[in-house]
Amino acid sequence: MPCLMIVAVGIAAMAVPVQAQAAEAVAVCNPTAQNGCVNGILQDAGKQPVAGATVTLSGAESAQTTTADDGTWAFAVESDGEYTVAIDESVAEQYGLTASSMDVTIEKNSFDKQRAVVRFDRTTNDAASGTDMQGDGTNSTGADSDSKAASDSSAAGFGSTIGARFWQQLYSGVIFGLMLGLMSVGMNLVYGTTGLSSFSHGEQVTLGGLACYVGTQLLHWPLPVSAVFAVAVGAFTGLLQNEVLWAPLRRRHVGTMQQMIVTIGLSMAMQYIFQFLFGGDIKGITRSIPDTFDIGPITTDWPTVISALIAIVVIVGVSMFLYHTRFGRATRAVSDNAALAAVSGIDVEQVVRIVWILSCALAALSGVLLGIYLNGISWNTGATLLLLMFSSVTLGGLGTANGALVGSLVIGVMADMSTLVIPDDMRYASALAILIIVLLIRPQGIFGKQQRVG
Repeated sequence: MPCLMIVAVGIAAMAVPVQAQAAEAVAVCNPTAQNGCVNGILQDAGKQPVAGATVTLSGAESAQTTTADDGTWAFAVESDGEYTVAIDESVAEQYGLTASSMDVTIEKNSFDKQRAVVRFDRTTNDAASGTDMQGDGTNSTGADSDSKAASDSSAAGFGSTIGARFWQQLYSGVIFGLMLGLMSVGMNLVYGTTGLSSFSHGEQVTLGGLACYVGTQLLHWPLPVSAVFAVAVGAFTGLLQNEVLWAPLRRRHVGTMQQMIVTIGLSMAMQYIFQFLFGGDIKGITRSIPDTFDIGPITTDWPTVISALIAIVVIVGVSMFLYHTRFGRATRAVSDNAALAAVSGIDVEQVVRIVWILSCALAALSGVLLGIYLNGISWNTGATLLLLMFSSVTLGGLGTANGALVGSLVIGVMADMSTLVIPDDMRYASALAILIIVLLIRPQGIFGKQQRVG
Protein backbone atom coordinates (compact mmCIF):
# COMPACT_ATOMS: atom_id res chain seq x y z
CA MET A 1 0.00 0.00 0.00
CA PRO A 2 2.74 2.58 0.81
CA CYS A 3 4.39 1.85 -2.56
CA LEU A 4 1.06 2.27 -4.38
CA MET A 5 0.47 5.56 -2.58
CA ILE A 6 3.91 6.87 -3.58
CA VAL A 7 3.28 5.91 -7.21
CA ALA A 8 -0.14 7.56 -7.13
CA VAL A 9 1.31 10.77 -5.67
CA GLY A 10 4.04 10.78 -8.35
CA ILE A 11 1.51 10.35 -11.16
CA ALA A 12 -0.67 13.10 -9.69
CA ALA A 13 2.33 15.42 -9.47
CA MET A 14 3.20 14.80 -13.12
CA ALA A 15 -0.39 15.49 -14.08
CA VAL A 16 -0.34 18.93 -12.45
CA PRO A 17 0.73 21.55 -15.02
CA VAL A 18 4.03 23.24 -14.16
CA GLN A 19 3.80 27.00 -14.06
CA ALA A 20 6.55 28.83 -15.94
CA GLN A 21 8.99 30.74 -13.79
CA ALA A 22 8.74 34.49 -13.82
CA ALA A 23 11.39 36.31 -15.84
CA GLU A 24 12.41 39.79 -14.74
CA ALA A 25 11.53 42.83 -16.81
CA VAL A 26 14.45 45.26 -16.59
CA ALA A 27 15.50 48.54 -18.16
CA VAL A 28 18.90 47.20 -19.33
CA CYS A 29 20.01 43.57 -19.30
CA ASN A 30 23.58 42.30 -19.37
CA PRO A 31 24.22 38.54 -19.63
CA THR A 32 26.07 36.89 -16.75
CA ALA A 33 26.73 33.34 -15.59
CA GLN A 34 23.37 33.45 -13.76
CA ASN A 35 21.11 35.03 -16.37
CA GLY A 36 20.63 35.42 -20.09
CA CYS A 37 18.92 38.34 -21.83
CA VAL A 38 16.04 38.78 -24.26
CA ASN A 39 15.71 42.37 -25.39
CA GLY A 40 15.22 44.69 -28.32
CA ILE A 41 13.96 48.01 -29.64
CA LEU A 42 10.43 48.38 -30.95
CA GLN A 43 10.41 50.69 -33.96
CA ASP A 44 7.91 51.37 -36.70
CA ALA A 45 8.61 50.88 -40.39
CA GLY A 46 10.17 54.36 -40.49
CA LYS A 47 12.65 53.49 -37.69
CA GLN A 48 10.84 55.69 -35.16
CA PRO A 49 10.54 54.30 -31.59
CA VAL A 50 7.20 52.95 -30.40
CA ALA A 51 6.65 53.74 -26.71
CA GLY A 52 4.14 52.18 -24.30
CA ALA A 53 3.56 48.98 -26.29
CA THR A 54 3.13 45.71 -24.36
CA VAL A 55 5.77 43.02 -24.94
CA THR A 56 5.09 39.50 -23.65
CA LEU A 57 7.68 36.78 -23.01
CA SER A 58 6.64 33.14 -22.76
CA GLY A 59 8.46 29.82 -22.64
CA ALA A 60 10.75 28.47 -19.94
CA GLU A 61 10.01 31.71 -18.05
CA SER A 62 7.32 34.30 -18.63
CA ALA A 63 6.94 38.03 -18.05
CA GLN A 64 5.42 41.16 -19.50
CA THR A 65 6.70 44.70 -19.90
CA THR A 66 6.06 47.90 -21.85
CA THR A 67 8.47 49.65 -24.17
CA ALA A 68 10.31 52.75 -22.93
CA ASP A 69 10.19 56.17 -24.58
CA ASP A 70 13.03 55.15 -26.92
CA GLY A 71 11.30 51.85 -27.75
CA THR A 72 13.66 49.65 -25.73
CA TRP A 73 12.60 46.67 -23.60
CA ALA A 74 14.44 43.85 -21.88
CA PHE A 75 13.93 40.63 -19.90
CA ALA A 76 16.49 38.85 -17.68
CA VAL A 77 15.94 35.07 -17.72
CA GLU A 78 17.62 32.39 -15.60
CA SER A 79 16.53 29.30 -17.55
CA ASP A 80 18.02 28.11 -20.83
CA GLY A 81 15.57 27.13 -23.54
CA GLU A 82 13.17 28.34 -26.21
CA TYR A 83 11.26 31.59 -25.73
CA THR A 84 8.56 33.40 -27.66
CA VAL A 85 8.38 37.19 -27.65
CA ALA A 86 5.13 38.75 -28.85
CA ILE A 87 3.39 42.07 -29.26
CA ASP A 88 -0.26 42.65 -30.02
CA GLU A 89 -1.17 42.04 -33.66
CA SER A 90 -3.02 45.35 -33.80
CA VAL A 91 0.23 47.14 -32.84
CA ALA A 92 2.11 45.33 -35.59
CA GLU A 93 -0.54 46.32 -38.15
CA GLN A 94 -0.73 49.92 -36.92
CA TYR A 95 3.00 50.53 -37.25
CA GLY A 96 3.62 48.44 -40.37
CA LEU A 97 5.76 45.81 -38.65
CA THR A 98 6.69 42.58 -40.41
CA ALA A 99 5.90 40.27 -37.47
CA SER A 100 4.12 40.22 -34.13
CA SER A 101 5.99 37.30 -32.52
CA MET A 102 9.48 35.84 -32.61
CA ASP A 103 11.07 32.63 -31.31
CA VAL A 104 14.53 32.81 -29.74
CA THR A 105 16.89 30.46 -27.91
CA ILE A 106 18.88 31.31 -24.77
CA GLU A 107 21.94 29.37 -23.58
CA LYS A 108 23.82 31.19 -20.80
CA ASN A 109 27.03 29.20 -21.32
CA SER A 110 27.10 29.74 -25.08
CA PHE A 111 29.09 32.76 -26.29
CA ASP A 112 26.69 33.19 -29.22
CA LYS A 113 23.39 32.64 -27.37
CA GLN A 114 23.73 34.46 -24.07
CA ARG A 115 21.51 37.19 -25.47
CA ALA A 116 18.70 37.22 -28.01
CA VAL A 117 17.71 40.49 -29.66
CA VAL A 118 14.28 40.77 -31.28
CA ARG A 119 13.39 43.30 -33.97
CA PHE A 120 9.77 43.26 -35.13
CA ASP A 121 10.49 45.79 -37.89
CA ARG A 122 12.71 43.33 -39.78
CA THR A 123 12.06 40.12 -41.63
CA THR A 124 11.71 36.94 -39.59
CA ASN A 125 15.17 35.70 -40.53
CA ASP A 126 16.96 38.90 -39.55
CA ALA A 127 14.90 39.90 -36.51
CA ALA A 128 16.03 37.35 -33.93
CA SER A 129 19.74 37.11 -33.29
CA GLY A 130 21.44 34.92 -30.73
CA THR A 131 24.34 37.31 -30.19
CA ASP A 132 24.17 40.86 -28.99
CA MET A 133 27.29 41.87 -27.12
CA GLN A 134 26.15 45.43 -26.64
CA GLY A 135 24.43 45.20 -23.30
CA ASP A 136 21.92 47.94 -24.05
CA GLY A 137 19.58 46.35 -26.52
CA THR A 138 21.41 46.80 -29.77
CA ASN A 139 22.62 44.09 -32.06
CA SER A 140 25.20 43.49 -34.74
CA THR A 141 24.02 40.98 -37.28
CA GLY A 142 27.64 40.38 -38.20
CA ALA A 143 28.19 38.67 -34.87
CA ASP A 144 25.85 35.75 -35.43
CA SER A 145 26.75 33.75 -38.49
CA ASP A 146 23.89 31.33 -37.85
CA SER A 147 21.30 34.10 -38.03
CA LYS A 148 22.84 35.34 -41.26
CA ALA A 149 23.05 31.83 -42.60
CA ALA A 150 19.30 31.51 -42.23
CA SER A 151 18.64 34.45 -44.57
CA ASP A 152 16.03 34.15 -47.25
CA SER A 153 17.05 31.70 -49.96
CA SER A 154 15.28 33.74 -52.58
CA ALA A 155 17.73 36.57 -51.94
CA ALA A 156 20.53 34.08 -52.35
CA GLY A 157 19.39 33.20 -55.81
CA PHE A 158 20.59 29.64 -55.51
CA GLY A 159 17.19 28.09 -54.91
CA SER A 160 17.93 26.47 -51.55
CA THR A 161 18.66 27.33 -47.95
CA ILE A 162 21.75 25.11 -48.10
CA GLY A 163 23.23 27.28 -50.85
CA ALA A 164 22.45 30.45 -48.89
CA ARG A 165 24.06 29.05 -45.74
CA PHE A 166 27.16 28.01 -47.64
CA TRP A 167 27.88 31.48 -49.00
CA GLN A 168 26.90 33.18 -45.74
CA GLN A 169 29.21 30.97 -43.70
CA LEU A 170 32.03 31.46 -46.20
CA TYR A 171 31.64 35.24 -45.93
CA SER A 172 31.54 35.12 -42.12
CA GLY A 173 34.63 32.89 -42.10
CA VAL A 174 36.60 35.33 -44.27
CA ILE A 175 35.61 38.26 -42.04
CA PHE A 176 36.59 36.37 -38.91
CA GLY A 177 39.83 35.25 -40.57
CA LEU A 178 40.78 38.86 -41.36
CA MET A 179 40.18 39.87 -37.73
CA LEU A 180 42.23 36.90 -36.58
CA GLY A 181 44.94 37.81 -39.09
CA LEU A 182 45.40 41.27 -37.58
CA MET A 183 45.92 39.68 -34.17
CA SER A 184 48.25 36.96 -35.44
CA VAL A 185 50.55 39.09 -37.61
CA GLY A 186 51.85 41.00 -34.60
CA MET A 187 52.29 37.81 -32.59
CA ASN A 188 54.31 36.28 -35.42
CA LEU A 189 56.53 39.38 -35.72
CA VAL A 190 57.40 39.14 -32.03
CA TYR A 191 58.18 35.45 -32.37
CA GLY A 192 60.29 36.04 -35.46
CA THR A 193 62.49 38.71 -33.88
CA THR A 194 62.70 37.40 -30.29
CA GLY A 195 61.70 33.74 -30.43
CA LEU A 196 59.06 34.45 -27.75
CA SER A 197 55.53 33.03 -27.97
CA SER A 198 53.51 35.58 -26.00
CA PHE A 199 50.51 34.22 -24.09
CA SER A 200 49.53 37.78 -23.15
CA HIS A 201 48.88 38.82 -26.75
CA GLY A 202 45.17 38.11 -26.38
CA GLU A 203 44.95 40.64 -23.56
CA GLN A 204 46.32 43.30 -25.93
CA VAL A 205 43.30 42.58 -28.13
CA THR A 206 40.99 42.98 -25.15
CA LEU A 207 42.78 46.19 -24.13
CA GLY A 208 42.14 47.74 -27.54
CA GLY A 209 38.42 46.96 -27.42
CA LEU A 210 38.01 48.21 -23.86
CA ALA A 211 39.98 51.39 -24.61
CA CYS A 212 37.64 52.08 -27.52
CA TYR A 213 34.66 51.44 -25.20
CA VAL A 214 36.06 54.02 -22.76
CA GLY A 215 36.39 56.52 -25.58
CA THR A 216 32.93 56.08 -27.09
CA GLN A 217 30.79 55.38 -24.01
CA LEU A 218 32.56 57.03 -21.06
CA LEU A 219 34.31 59.97 -22.73
CA HIS A 220 31.68 60.33 -25.49
CA TRP A 221 34.21 60.69 -28.28
CA PRO A 222 33.39 59.87 -31.91
CA LEU A 223 34.18 56.31 -32.89
CA PRO A 224 37.17 57.18 -35.17
CA VAL A 225 38.78 59.25 -32.39
CA SER A 226 38.19 56.43 -29.90
CA ALA A 227 39.72 53.91 -32.29
CA VAL A 228 42.86 56.04 -32.70
CA PHE A 229 43.02 56.42 -28.92
CA ALA A 230 42.77 52.63 -28.49
CA VAL A 231 45.56 51.98 -30.99
CA ALA A 232 47.75 54.59 -29.25
CA VAL A 233 47.11 52.91 -25.89
CA GLY A 234 48.05 49.55 -27.39
CA ALA A 235 51.26 50.94 -28.90
CA PHE A 236 52.22 52.57 -25.59
CA THR A 237 51.70 49.33 -23.65
CA GLY A 238 53.90 47.57 -26.21
CA LEU A 239 56.69 50.06 -25.57
CA LEU A 240 56.13 49.83 -21.81
CA GLN A 241 56.24 46.04 -21.80
CA ASN A 242 59.45 45.95 -23.76
CA GLU A 243 61.24 48.53 -21.62
CA VAL A 244 60.05 47.21 -18.25
CA LEU A 245 59.96 43.45 -18.85
CA TRP A 246 61.43 42.02 -22.02
CA ALA A 247 64.50 44.19 -22.56
CA PRO A 248 65.82 43.61 -18.98
CA LEU A 249 65.12 39.87 -19.30
CA ARG A 250 67.01 39.75 -22.59
CA ARG A 251 69.95 41.63 -21.10
CA ARG A 252 70.08 39.03 -18.34
CA HIS A 253 70.03 36.29 -20.98
CA VAL A 254 66.83 34.76 -19.58
CA GLY A 255 65.71 31.93 -21.85
CA THR A 256 62.61 32.12 -24.02
CA MET A 257 60.93 29.36 -22.00
CA GLN A 258 61.20 31.43 -18.81
CA GLN A 259 60.00 34.52 -20.67
CA MET A 260 57.02 32.56 -21.97
CA ILE A 261 56.08 31.68 -18.37
CA VAL A 262 56.24 35.41 -17.58
CA THR A 263 53.77 36.08 -20.41
CA ILE A 264 51.36 33.54 -18.87
CA GLY A 265 51.50 35.39 -15.55
CA LEU A 266 51.11 38.73 -17.31
CA SER A 267 48.08 37.37 -19.17
CA MET A 268 46.35 36.29 -15.96
CA ALA A 269 47.15 39.58 -14.23
CA MET A 270 45.77 41.66 -17.12
CA GLN A 271 42.61 39.57 -17.38
CA TYR A 272 41.68 40.08 -13.75
CA ILE A 273 42.62 43.76 -13.86
CA PHE A 274 40.18 44.13 -16.76
CA GLN A 275 37.50 42.25 -14.84
CA PHE A 276 38.08 44.38 -11.74
CA LEU A 277 37.92 47.66 -13.65
CA PHE A 278 35.16 46.89 -16.16
CA GLY A 279 33.20 44.04 -14.59
CA GLY A 280 32.32 40.67 -16.04
CA ASP A 281 29.61 41.82 -18.45
CA ILE A 282 29.99 42.67 -22.12
CA LYS A 283 30.76 46.27 -23.00
CA GLY A 284 29.25 47.69 -26.17
CA ILE A 285 31.42 50.03 -28.23
CA THR A 286 28.56 51.55 -30.22
CA ARG A 287 24.87 52.09 -29.48
CA SER A 288 23.55 52.28 -33.02
CA ILE A 289 21.77 49.43 -34.78
CA PRO A 290 23.19 48.94 -38.28
CA ASP A 291 20.80 48.27 -41.13
CA THR A 292 21.49 45.07 -43.02
CA PHE A 293 21.58 44.68 -46.78
CA ASP A 294 22.09 41.83 -49.21
CA ILE A 295 25.00 41.26 -51.58
CA GLY A 296 23.76 38.36 -53.67
CA PRO A 297 23.30 35.45 -51.24
CA ILE A 298 25.08 37.27 -48.39
CA THR A 299 23.47 39.42 -45.69
CA THR A 300 25.76 41.96 -44.07
CA ASP A 301 25.94 45.51 -42.73
CA TRP A 302 28.23 48.50 -43.23
CA PRO A 303 30.18 48.23 -39.94
CA THR A 304 31.17 44.68 -40.89
CA VAL A 305 32.21 45.69 -44.41
CA ILE A 306 34.17 48.73 -43.23
CA SER A 307 35.92 46.70 -40.51
CA ALA A 308 36.96 44.11 -43.08
CA LEU A 309 38.27 46.79 -45.46
CA ILE A 310 40.29 48.41 -42.66
CA ALA A 311 41.77 45.01 -41.76
CA ILE A 312 42.75 44.39 -45.40
CA VAL A 313 44.32 47.84 -45.80
CA VAL A 314 46.33 47.51 -42.57
CA ILE A 315 47.54 43.99 -43.39
CA VAL A 316 48.61 45.09 -46.88
CA GLY A 317 50.31 48.14 -45.34
CA VAL A 318 52.25 45.96 -42.89
CA SER A 319 53.36 43.69 -45.73
CA MET A 320 54.53 46.69 -47.79
CA PHE A 321 56.34 48.01 -44.72
CA LEU A 322 58.19 44.71 -44.19
CA TYR A 323 59.18 44.19 -47.82
CA HIS A 324 59.69 47.70 -49.21
CA THR A 325 61.22 49.78 -46.43
CA ARG A 326 64.68 49.83 -44.93
CA PHE A 327 63.39 49.11 -41.46
CA GLY A 328 61.26 46.27 -42.79
CA ARG A 329 64.32 44.66 -44.34
CA ALA A 330 66.14 45.10 -41.03
CA THR A 331 63.25 43.39 -39.25
CA ARG A 332 63.39 40.43 -41.61
CA ALA A 333 67.18 40.26 -41.18
CA VAL A 334 66.80 40.10 -37.39
CA SER A 335 64.15 37.43 -37.82
CA ASP A 336 66.47 35.33 -39.99
CA ASN A 337 69.61 35.69 -37.86
CA ALA A 338 69.81 38.25 -35.06
CA ALA A 339 73.55 37.74 -34.45
CA LEU A 340 74.46 38.22 -38.09
CA ALA A 341 72.17 41.27 -38.31
CA ALA A 342 73.93 42.83 -35.32
CA VAL A 343 77.36 42.23 -36.87
CA SER A 344 76.20 43.91 -40.09
CA GLY A 345 75.35 47.10 -38.18
CA ILE A 346 71.63 46.67 -37.46
CA ASP A 347 70.47 47.88 -34.04
CA VAL A 348 68.68 44.70 -32.95
CA GLU A 349 67.28 46.21 -29.74
CA GLN A 350 65.75 49.10 -31.67
CA VAL A 351 64.17 46.68 -34.14
CA VAL A 352 62.72 44.56 -31.33
CA ARG A 353 61.40 47.67 -29.57
CA ILE A 354 59.53 48.86 -32.66
CA VAL A 355 58.26 45.34 -33.35
CA TRP A 356 56.72 45.22 -29.86
CA ILE A 357 55.08 48.62 -30.43
CA LEU A 358 53.75 47.58 -33.83
CA SER A 359 52.57 44.19 -32.56
CA CYS A 360 50.57 45.61 -29.65
CA ALA A 361 49.14 48.41 -31.83
CA LEU A 362 47.89 45.83 -34.36
CA ALA A 363 46.39 43.76 -31.54
CA ALA A 364 44.61 46.84 -30.16
CA LEU A 365 43.25 47.68 -33.62
CA SER A 366 41.99 44.13 -34.01
CA GLY A 367 40.25 44.49 -30.63
CA VAL A 368 38.50 47.64 -31.85
CA LEU A 369 37.36 46.02 -35.10
CA LEU A 370 36.31 42.84 -33.32
CA GLY A 371 34.32 44.88 -30.80
CA ILE A 372 32.53 46.67 -33.64
CA TYR A 373 31.97 43.41 -35.53
CA LEU A 374 30.58 41.61 -32.46
CA ASN A 375 29.10 44.84 -31.10
CA GLY A 376 30.85 44.41 -27.76
CA ILE A 377 33.96 43.36 -25.91
CA SER A 378 34.42 41.41 -22.68
CA TRP A 379 37.26 41.14 -20.15
CA ASN A 380 38.27 37.72 -21.54
CA THR A 381 37.55 38.10 -25.24
CA GLY A 382 41.22 37.96 -26.22
CA ALA A 383 41.87 34.95 -24.01
CA THR A 384 39.12 32.97 -25.74
CA LEU A 385 40.83 33.60 -29.10
CA LEU A 386 44.41 32.93 -27.98
CA LEU A 387 44.50 29.28 -29.07
CA LEU A 388 43.18 30.26 -32.49
CA MET A 389 45.97 32.84 -32.81
CA PHE A 390 48.60 30.22 -31.97
CA SER A 391 46.96 27.85 -34.44
CA SER A 392 47.05 30.50 -37.16
CA VAL A 393 50.73 31.38 -36.74
CA THR A 394 51.72 27.71 -36.46
CA LEU A 395 49.70 26.75 -39.51
CA GLY A 396 51.06 29.61 -41.59
CA GLY A 397 54.64 29.18 -40.40
CA LEU A 398 56.22 30.54 -37.23
CA GLY A 399 58.01 33.84 -37.76
CA THR A 400 56.42 34.67 -41.14
CA ALA A 401 53.99 37.60 -41.29
CA ASN A 402 52.26 36.44 -44.50
CA GLY A 403 52.01 32.95 -43.07
CA ALA A 404 50.05 34.30 -40.11
CA LEU A 405 47.53 35.93 -42.47
CA VAL A 406 47.04 32.82 -44.60
CA GLY A 407 46.82 30.61 -41.53
CA SER A 408 44.21 32.94 -40.00
CA LEU A 409 42.08 32.86 -43.14
CA VAL A 410 42.23 29.06 -43.24
CA ILE A 411 41.31 28.78 -39.55
CA GLY A 412 38.51 31.36 -39.84
CA VAL A 413 36.92 29.83 -42.94
CA MET A 414 37.19 26.26 -41.67
CA ALA A 415 35.73 27.22 -38.29
CA ASP A 416 32.62 28.84 -39.80
CA MET A 417 32.18 26.43 -42.71
CA SER A 418 32.31 23.42 -40.39
CA THR A 419 29.04 24.52 -38.78
CA LEU A 420 27.27 23.36 -41.94
CA VAL A 421 27.79 19.77 -40.79
CA ILE A 422 28.67 19.90 -37.07
CA PRO A 423 27.19 21.77 -34.07
CA ASP A 424 28.12 25.43 -33.77
CA ASP A 425 29.85 24.91 -30.41
CA MET A 426 32.39 22.55 -32.04
CA ARG A 427 33.51 24.89 -34.82
CA TYR A 428 36.83 25.76 -33.18
CA ALA A 429 37.61 22.08 -32.63
CA SER A 430 37.30 21.46 -36.37
CA ALA A 431 39.78 24.28 -37.10
CA LEU A 432 42.29 22.81 -34.66
CA ALA A 433 41.83 19.39 -36.27
CA ILE A 434 42.78 20.92 -39.63
CA LEU A 435 45.88 22.36 -37.98
CA ILE A 436 46.95 18.94 -36.72
CA ILE A 437 46.43 17.34 -40.13
CA VAL A 438 48.43 20.03 -41.95
CA LEU A 439 51.30 19.87 -39.48
CA LEU A 440 51.49 16.10 -39.84
CA ILE A 441 52.04 16.65 -43.57
CA ARG A 442 54.12 19.87 -43.38
CA PRO A 443 55.50 20.43 -39.86
CA GLN A 444 57.04 23.81 -40.67
CA GLY A 445 53.66 25.23 -41.68
CA ILE A 446 52.54 26.62 -45.02
CA PHE A 447 55.23 29.33 -45.39
CA GLY A 448 57.74 28.09 -42.82
CA LYS A 449 61.24 27.04 -43.81
CA GLN A 450 62.20 23.42 -43.44
CA GLN A 451 65.11 23.12 -41.01
CA ARG A 452 67.34 20.27 -40.07
CA VAL A 453 67.30 19.32 -36.40
CA GLY A 454 70.25 17.43 -34.89
